[in-house]
Amino acid sequence: MSAADPRLSAEAEWTSLLDEGMVTLPEALASIDEAVRPSGDRVLVLRLAGGLSLDVLLDRGLDLGAAWWAGVPLAWRSPHRVDPGPGRGWEDRFLGGLLATCGPDNIGPAREGSGQHGTHHLTPAADVRWWHERTAHGIDVHVRGVIGHTRLYGTRLVVEREVVTGTGRPSVVVNDIVRNEGDEPRGVPLLYHINVGAPMLRPGSRLLVDADEPLLREPCPPGREPLVVPPPERGAAAVVAEHRVRTSGTSARAVLTAPGGSGRLAVEWDAAVLPRLFTWNWPARGAWVLGIEPASAPMFGPERDQPGAGAPVLEPGQEWRTGVRIGVETGVVSPLDERDTLAAHRD
Repeated sequence: MSAADPRLSAEAEWTSLLDEGMVTLPEALASIDEAVRPSGDRVLVLRLAGGLSLDVLLDRGLDLGAAWWAGVPLAWRSPHRVDPGPGRGWEDRFLGGLLATCGPDNIGPAREGSGQHGTHHLTPAADVRWWHERTAHGIDVHVRGVIGHTRLYGTRLVVEREVVTGTGRPSVVVNDIVRNEGDEPRGVPLLYHINVGAPMLRPGSRLLVDADEPLLREPCPPGREPLVVPPPERGAAAVVAEHRVRTSGTSARAVLTAPGGSGRLAVEWDAAVLPRLFTWNWPARGAWVLGIEPASAPMFGPERDQPGAGAPVLEPGQEWRTGVRIGVETGVVSPLDERDTLAAHRD
């Protein structure tokens, strides 16, 4: 049977293989393998029956690398073959992947001693552990660790991250607790840089989001729209825009649709901590990508001239709970539902 077989479309069907003695161990349906890339980077490779194949990057703040669903890659890969390592800028070291977290010291251009997009994506996680959990819906895989952002005589910010995915559903949840363990208030800019490429991304793909009129970083080239992806074109410029999302509560949502309606990628986030959405629409031939980027702070504009670059302030001892959820909606798998929400899996 395949994941597309309707007899295994419900998540609980996968655990029936365990219950009926056809499978001995949960690892047969939800494998977790630690690998070391030729570059030396440590990676957890997750493979879930009826779910995602996903790389969790241990040396990059438990961000998400390659991601596949039903044999189809979801994440964009940058043109860089390898990370040249320390001493080069963020853009030179950016390999793409499904999620690259920016902050918590800076997002956007370098500012006041903090490099472009901050330190999280290039910081190894500590105290990392992973485990299986049997639930009423299937087998979940949890990866948890701590990413520290500290200066000896200054900032002491900590991000406790948990990545959760499971059998029978093409979605992953990233739950973060951001805590100020220092003695001074700190502005905390945070941005979840979600990168979608072909073949999930197609010419004419459109991002659906309930938002006000976009604010553009630079004027839009003729014939371009921030939320519509044109065909690849040599030398095409990137369009970066901010969208103030309208919500009825604290949950915000953006859905990427492709012509023909063959599949949709949905991104959900906590708008109480991440009230802004940025998009990075770069349709250049050979570097064709759409970035979907919920954020806590401005990435451009006059607000960045304010103290802390306009980021909300985290007081000493205070913490925020936030995160994102990324999933594929298709006709084979049930749409993403209420039980698989942000923070649903936290202790």
